[in-house]
Amino acid sequence: MRLVQRVLGFCLLWVLAAGSVQAEETLTVGVRPSEPWVMYDASLPPEQRQPRGFSIDLWNALAKEMGVKTEWVYFDTVPDLIKAAQESRVDAGISAITVTSEREEKVDFSNSMYELGLQIMVPADASPNPWLVALGEIGKLFTWQVGLVLLVLVGIFAHVRWWVDRRSSDGDASFPAEYRQGMGEAAWWALTMFITWDTPPRRGLARVVDLFWFLMGFLCLGILSSVITAALTEQNLNSNIKGVRDLLDKRVAAVATDAPKDYLTKLGITVVPVKDLAEGVQKVASKQVDALVHDGPRLVYLAGQHNKNEKAAKVNVLPASFNPQIYGIAFPTNSPWVEPVNHALMKLREAQGMNDSVHESLRKQWIPN
Repeated sequence: MRLVQRVLGFCLLWVLAAGSVQAEETLTVGVRPSEPWVMYDASLPPEQRQPRGFSIDLWNALAKEMGVKTEWVYFDTVPDLIKAAQESRVDAGISAITVTSEREEKVDFSNSMYELGLQIMVPADASPNPWLVALGEIGKLFTWQVGLVLLVLVGIFAHVRWWVDRRSSDGDASFPAEYRQGMGEAAWWALTMFITWDTPPRRGLARVVDLFWFLMGFLCLGILSSVITAALTEQNLNSNIKGVRDLLDKRVAAVATDAPKDYLTKLGITVVPVKDLAEGVQKVASKQVDALVHDGPRLVYLAGQHNKNEKAAKVNVLPASFNPQIYGIAFPTNSPWVEPVNHALMKLREAQGMNDSVHESLRKQWIPN
């Protein structure tokens, strides 16, 4: 009897020990910064970092469901994270990883952890102010060199007109004979005649000088008007972005290493590669590009953060969404953890009675509409 009890006790201890070992199993999980999915202070040593975000909280819930611990491994880009999973240097990779056919050839993916689409960020003040545009174009055209040339021309024509007026044979001069007073009147004539036909009723050579000077002013004003009109037209066209079709003739920023860049390139859109979304948002805010395309929830989050920091509406994210896609968790090929994670994901998406599911609660917390 005692022998049986000892055997049963030994078996029980073995089962408990095995369960304890299983519960204590630690998975290495690769992450990369991607607001609001994964965020941490990169200036700290890895062991002191405290990652947070939607993906972090979701994985912690998955780990709790599966009874495993987590060791975070940090990467800078999605390609680096995919490669680490491909080479089995991590047990899993989670962040904001878009599932694509090309990536599916390298690693295994879980079921969808989040569904989304691409959206477009544009400058908040996309509608041009015509007065500001006109002043800006005038400032571009009338540099100090141009101003100096015009001043010299005004002086030359003022002297020519005063000299012609003094040589008039009818004795009815338009300007005073005294040089200083005469040149003052002639200079005023040159300035007004440059923009309007306001000339003394003269005949002969004086009228020819008047007409020639007026035509020069008319030509200059015509050029200025054309430049301003072209600038307004260009800004109106650039600001008229409502969807992906309007991007075909625009300068569109996209992260060089992310999937949206490849999608835009296939559509024939001119892409301005940026190293990260922070650079892309800055280019949109400063109007160096017409738009930025990326995953919708992340753009909305970053737009809110940028406008909050600037204390003004600098960028907007258009509501239209296109190119539906999903985020997944990456695993080494034939990983035994794919099915347990998929099962846990399904449980976390199930509603808790009258309450939201864990997944929906995380969405509302990190990615509010």
